[in-house]
Amino acid sequence: MILRGSIFRTLLTATAVAIVISPAAVAGAAKKPIATTNENAHTITVSVPGPLNGCGYLDAGSNPSSNAVLDLIQPSAFLTTTSDVLVGEGGPIAAAELTSLSPETVVYTIASNYAWSNGRLFSGEDLLTWWQYAKSVPSIYTDGYRSIKSLVVNSSSSTVTVIFSKPFSAWSSLFRDISPAPNGTGCSFTSFLKRPTLGPYNVSSASSSQIVLTMNKSWKLNPNRYGRIIIQASAPIPTSNNSNFAGYTIQVNKSLSMTLSAHPEFVSHIGTSDQILELTYAPRTLLTSNVSVREALSLSIQRQKILNSLWGSVTFAPAPATSMLLAQGQNGYPGGSGPGPTLSTTTTTVASASTTTSTTPNVTGNTVGDCLPCAISLLTKNAGYKIVGGILRNSANAPFVIHLAVGPSNLEKTSANLIASQWRAIGIVVYEYFFTNDEAAQSAIAANKYEVGLILRTATTTPSTLARSFYGPNFVDSYSSAIRTASLNKLYDSAISNFNPVTALATWSAFDQTVLGQFWMRPIVTLPTITIWSNTLSNATGSLSVQGFVDQIPSWGTIVTSSSK
Repeated sequence: MILRGSIFRTLLTATAVAIVISPAAVAGAAKKPIATTNENAHTITVSVPGPLNGCGYLDAGSNPSSNAVLDLIQPSAFLTTTSDVLVGEGGPIAAAELTSLSPETVVYTIASNYAWSNGRLFSGEDLLTWWQYAKSVPSIYTDGYRSIKSLVVNSSSSTVTVIFSKPFSAWSSLFRDISPAPNGTGCSFTSFLKRPTLGPYNVSSASSSQIVLTMNKSWKLNPNRYGRIIIQASAPIPTSNNSNFAGYTIQVNKSLSMTLSAHPEFVSHIGTSDQILELTYAPRTLLTSNVSVREALSLSIQRQKILNSLWGSVTFAPAPATSMLLAQGQNGYPGGSGPGPTLSTTTTTVASASTTTSTTPNVTGNTVGDCLPCAISLLTKNAGYKIVGGILRNSANAPFVIHLAVGPSNLEKTSANLIASQWRAIGIVVYEYFFTNDEAAQSAIAANKYEVGLILRTATTTPSTLARSFYGPNFVDSYSSAIRTASLNKLYDSAISNFNPVTALATWSAFDQTVLGQFWMRPIVTLPTITIWSNTLSNATGSLSVQGFVDQIPSWGTIVTSSSK
């Protein structure tokens, strides 16, 4: 739950305009600890996935952990909750109200007397400068800025009126982590330390392994908050029982589970993250341009066996993914909302091993279930392959060869080995190629240099982010598939312009199923996560994203026990 904000926004329905709720209404609904100490003199250490960097929000090298840090030091109109939705922050941007649908108009109210760390007052001109910069940045995160027709600051710089040239229902994703002079700031830590800040915290020091933040005493929200935050990249659990510690990790394994069991002073939560592991297919190679081949490759992977190999010794069982647009746990995800088998495979886990019982779906064209017999039939009957000497060969006796481009993480590499092993078992020759980043791997797939890719993509608060792989101009962070069709264009335009979240989600689902039905992508799993925090920490909770986890920090406190009073 985000407790920081002074505004709350209900999403627009088909007939109603979003309204502003007073700060008192939000405060009354907020969860409060029974009793806390004053935290201003205290320090908390927070571990997030690394590495950290000095990028601004729209810089090409930004990542979720570094963006989470920005949420604490730069002004935003909206922030991410632990359930991956957006809520109004308050502070310098006091309110953001959608006032009209035709044309779409949003009015931002600027609070008085908020100043950057260099002393300059924050004003409506900062939103204007940010828009002028953002609309020229080639990124999926700037699509909405390019949809703005005009941005007008009133004479006192206290309000900013934004009029869109075409409907953009994800308008609340804009004006986040604003920098006063964004052009040319880059990702160096030297630039990062020089950049003026305006948030609950200021930056004291920064490196790829650690960023130290100290309380901004001029910040008017959440006055009782930790005075110092040490954000570390993939930090180990502290051995001292007196440490204020919280952590977010997707490095879920038996070792971590056993370590936590030996530390009763920490609370931990196993859940799902916003990271989706997906197979993606090249559009125009000889093999993968054939939908029967793509379908066979997809259905042949026994995903639950792979997940059991990855996490079978941990006390939960992730299920195969059912969406390429939404992470498991996000609103509208077609399946279970958290870790656990939701399809036809059941898994029992114990401390040292896992046993699996499977039933095979007997359907061809199933976009969700796995079916090895169906895959063999598609290759031998539809695509004309036969097994000769243990190798699948076509009518010209050429072997079935897959060149697999793999993202950089250890989990991607391990998963690729498991997938390749299953393919080799049915006669496919597989060569694996490892890339230093997922964007490069996907670019190689889109350029038909490899037949198949295995990458991690981050699901954000709107499905439009991942849908951009199949829509619009190609940017590095859009993970372009190089596939564009009239039907997908129509679905995307309809969904992004629909302010009714229920019907918009139905359209995104249709988009999702169209892509999956053509087997251009095969989602493997939403990665699990473990969130950890000291058992004396109040208001902490598990989160779908590292940003949702870090955005809680200004509301955290230390529970006062009877022995410490």
